[in-house]
Amino acid sequence: MDSACGYAALTMLKGNSEVLTIEFKINFLKPAKTNKLIAIGKVLQSGKTLTVCDGFVYDETETKLIAKMTATIIAITTD
Repeated sequence: MDSACGYAALTMLKGNSEVLTIEFKINFLKPAKTNKLIAIGKVLQSGKTLTVCDGFVYDETETKLIAKMTATIIAITTD
C-alpha cells in the first residue's frame, strides 16, 4: 500500500520530484487468504508539498477488502 500511495502521489507532481511517506495508518480488516494481493493507491488531496492518499489491498478477485491505509506523503524536489 505504501508503494501504491507513493506512485499515486507521484502522478500529481512535476517530473523532477520524488516522494517520501512521512506518516501512515493501516487497518488490517481480514486475513489474506488469497494467492494474489492487489494494492491500489488514490490521492485524496494534493498540495504543493504534502499529498494525502488512501491505499487499499484487495484479494485476487478484487471483491474482499483486506486492508486500508491512509498516508501523508511529502514531495522532494530533485535538481
